[in-house]
Amino acid sequence: PSGTMARVSAAPVALALAIITLVAGAAAAVVCDESITGFHDNEMKSQAWTDIAHENVQAVLLAIEDDPCYAQMRAADGRGPLFWANEFYNQEIIDALVEAGGDITAKDRSGLTPKQMPRAPAMTFEAPEETTDTDDDEYEPDDEDDAHEVHDEM
Repeated sequence: PSGTMARVSAAPVALALAIITLVAGAAAAVVCDESITGFHDNEMKSQAWTDIAHENVQAVLLAIEDDPCYAQMRAADGRGPLFWANEFYNQEIIDALVEAGGDITAKDRSGLTPKQMPRAPAMTFEAPEETTDTDDDEYEPDDEDDAHEVHDEM
């Protein structure tokens, strides 16, 4: 009898815990602003594309941490970070975006899902070489410059 009593009283406790977990999960659900999820471009979305195209994993992870809606961002063409991460095939970024709520079934304006994105070559930034020439490239006017001047003689 005491074992039966423990099982009976455990059921309501388990049910209560399940309800609390469900309510807490619903309260934790993120509602994203249209400025992020809407199909339009802005500076934040351009920066996200740049970070992903240049494989700046740290910047993407920080952006996700800073704004959970980052993973749901969409640009004017309907694509967003998960599309771009698939396009430039960066599995670490793909995994982080999916974990943050990126929708793998989302479709862009042309009907493609993130996994259907054609692969693009990786983009890397290389700083231009510094030159040591100081005066060689400076502009020096010559006689031809005088021939093209417009004079207003009134």
